[in-house]
Amino acid sequence: MADLPTPLRLTRTVAKGGCAAKIAAGTLTDLLRSLPVSTHPDLLVGRDLFDDAAVWRVAPDVAMIQTLDFFTPVVDDPRDFGAVAAANALSDVYAMGGTPVTALTILAFPLDTLPADVLGELMTGAIETIDAAGAHLVGGHSIEDDTLKLGFSVTGLAHPDRLWRNSGARPGDVLVLTKAVGTGTLAGARKNDEIDAEAMAPAIASMRQVNRLDLPEDLHAAVHAATDVTGFGVAGHALHVAQGSAATLELDAAAVPLLPGAATTLARGILTKAHGTTTRYVDPHVEGRAGLTEAAWWSLVDPQTSGGLLLSVAPDHVDALLAHVRERFPSAAVVGGVVPRGERALRVR
Repeated sequence: MADLPTPLRLTRTVAKGGCAAKIAAGTLTDLLRSLPVSTHPDLLVGRDLFDDAAVWRVAPDVAMIQTLDFFTPVVDDPRDFGAVAAANALSDVYAMGGTPVTALTILAFPLDTLPADVLGELMTGAIETIDAAGAHLVGGHSIEDDTLKLGFSVTGLAHPDRLWRNSGARPGDVLVLTKAVGTGTLAGARKNDEIDAEAMAPAIASMRQVNRLDLPEDLHAAVHAATDVTGFGVAGHALHVAQGSAATLELDAAAVPLLPGAATTLARGILTKAHGTTTRYVDPHVEGRAGLTEAAWWSLVDPQTSGGLLLSVAPDHVDALLAHVRERFPSAAVVGGVVPRGERALRVR
């Protein structure tokens, strides 16, 4: 077994970690565009609009939500990594307005370079998170690989009439973001020892937090569209909502909440490859970027791992929804609004 740092730092074993390791949005879009799209009366949500999960109607009053997510380590501690990977995978079900019920593990583990007890810590963190969400880990699949990768396939349930999609935003809606951003820049800074473990702690706590909102029925119905913010940043995922909804989303960069320390690392230019690839992907669809500082723009494309939910909310319910959400997510904030489709899908200020 290779010599490992003490204490063990998982991020030092990989070149890139978390959702920043996603294939670039533009590359993925080009690839998927060339593939046939499946259609079926019971396929309520497929992959045509880049939504967060697939949805299949199994009965008139039951829809099954299916999603899968995995990645390389974005944090150093194995138990933290397990918890973050689980929270991130569960998030897609919450973004569809559903309730997760089962999860299957997807694991690639380098037995020659990592101690076997790391595996136990990984799965302990994951199971604690899945159990806390009220779901159940029921199996999985593992392989031996050169690089650690962990994720989960999650199945959830919802009523077909209570689904959230990324295609329902309406002009006049208000955009609410439930978590602060900055995990991409902070994880990059920590990996290269530009911040210490204490400075990284708030980001880890945020990534470990499950996106469970438990909205009462009236507030659930007031959410017209939703998506979770992950590797393509606020701007990238907002673009998919705008395109799916045939509307323009206005984002107020100054209103986007930042994790402690993220403003500093962004201003210092501590970025990931994903900052650049997402910028190239969204730039043709953005109006107003020239009016932003460089750091403000980077905050909009910062790749989130286990980021928050971006909700398009009926304006007369925003105050009540924020009051409810802030009990669990104190950083939740109004970050923009929805207007009729203009020349560009996104407008930033």
